Amino acid sequence: MVSFLCNSKLRMAISKFQAIIECKCPRCKKGRVFTDSPFNFKTGRRYYTHCPVCNLKYEREPAFFEGGMYFNYAMNVAILVASGVATYVLLDDPNQWIYFGVSATMVVLMVSFTSRLSKSMMLHFFGGVEYDPKAEERYQNSLKEKA
Repeated sequence: MVSFLCNSKLRMAISKFQAIIECKCPRCKKGRVFTDSPFNFKTGRRYYTHCPVCNLKYEREPAFFEGGMYFNYAMNVAILVASGVATYVLLDDPNQWIYFGVSATMVVLMVSFTSRLSKSMMLHFFGGVEYDPKAEERYQNSLKEKA
């Protein structure tokens, strides 16, 4: 059991999953993708153009993050289904307007989180960037050479 958990591929998968959830850079897994907190509804979805740690350009091509709307759609469907089931179980099959109100409220409350997570998923799954543990060091060395 312990040898299975120490497998490097498993640790890499956990690391990638954690980087997606925390919205970290796919190359160095240290730099933040977004500039502000998800609780800031006005600017919470703004992202850096480059990683502040390893200088990876986040937007791989024009409108790259538009593909994230598919991930966002899937997450919103999951939220709608979960809130519908929870409403049915907790409120013992209420009026249809209660379902609508609860589901709409949940989607609106989660919009900042789902949009950030969908962009992070798009960057990690379709960005074409592999994890490089020495990316930060290389970037720092290139800055020293330029100076």
